[in-house]
Amino acid sequence: MTVYLNFLHTTVRFDVAGDAERVFEPVHRFFRHLMAPEPAGDVTFSVDVRSYDPDTDVAPEVWDLPQSVIRRSNAAEFNFDAHLVDTEGRRQYVNRATLLDAPADTAKDTSFLVRITERSTVQILDFVRDLVIRHEENLGTVVLHASGLHRDGEAVIIAGPKGAGKTTTLLSALRRPGWEYFTGDKLFCAIEDGEILVYPWRDYPYVGVGTIRADARLEKMVRDDVDALIDTYEPGHKILMDPDVFEAWLGAEFTGEPKRLAALLLPEVVPGEPLTVRHLTDGNERWAHLNKIVDRQVDTTFFTWQTYLVPDYAAFYRGLADLRTALGSVDMVRLRGTLDVDPDAVLARTTGGEAAR
Repeated sequence: MTVYLNFLHTTVRFDVAGDAERVFEPVHRFFRHLMAPEPAGDVTFSVDVRSYDPDTDVAPEVWDLPQSVIRRSNAAEFNFDAHLVDTEGRRQYVNRATLLDAPADTAKDTSFLVRITERSTVQILDFVRDLVIRHEENLGTVVLHASGLHRDGEAVIIAGPKGAGKTTTLLSALRRPGWEYFTGDKLFCAIEDGEILVYPWRDYPYVGVGTIRADARLEKMVRDDVDALIDTYEPGHKILMDPDVFEAWLGAEFTGEPKRLAALLLPEVVPGEPLTVRHLTDGNERWAHLNKIVDRQVDTTFFTWQTYLVPDYAAFYRGLADLRTALGSVDMVRLRGTLDVDPDAVLARTTGGEAAR
């Protein structure tokens, strides 16, 4: 089976061996909105996908090598390590779930081999995501770390530090008529006719137990389909949710269609305090807030993952400068207090630039 993942300026070709099709299916399902039988453009990367038996496909001495940290995340499911094996022009990342054979430099070689098991899904999703991000950044695409909703071709994104209330704001806003789920984690920015177009990227929602318990239907879906132990967790514990379950609860299947960026909401949850709304008009303040949510791969905790494609960031920073120029068309709003958010009310500008409710 050969399928193509087409996203913005990146096309990834997957050649999946017959005995690997079943274990590759969760990856295909996750990316189904981007997958096609034909490439949208020139193939950027080729990935040969095969089945994997770590006991027969790996030399015994590899398991004696020290492991390197590949990925660390707030979600334990995305933490993994690997043994590194270097040969001429190639590097293998090896653990019991996955074997990735990668070129030393994608400027010279764009072919990959992955051997996968039923436990490979998260690692393969991580590999593909970062391959796309780094290639796009190398071309000047700016990636934002934010969730969001959309209506009538416009996106409103929600950003802030851990615990700020992003998920609470998103779920509250989605209860208002007409608003639909757009993205849960990342957005890729492109400039067209002086406006910012944002392309969503699907992710695994990482949702607090307290938020889940606030909705009886969602709680039941999580208990039945995601984690039967939900009743044993504290409210602050977070659960990595199957995106199909999360989207089924929202009643809106994810699509990859871009939207015009209309507004950025910056929440700060203060329980029991009335919601206050402040529109940001100072250019430097607006730019400072946007910079906080730019997802620079150079700033992440990936120590050895994907050394084969390290952007030089020259084009990326030119793209960031273009983004600043286009930022004038984007409303930026600080929200503080109890985050019961009606986007239409929040985005109604006032003459003084401030409102309270």
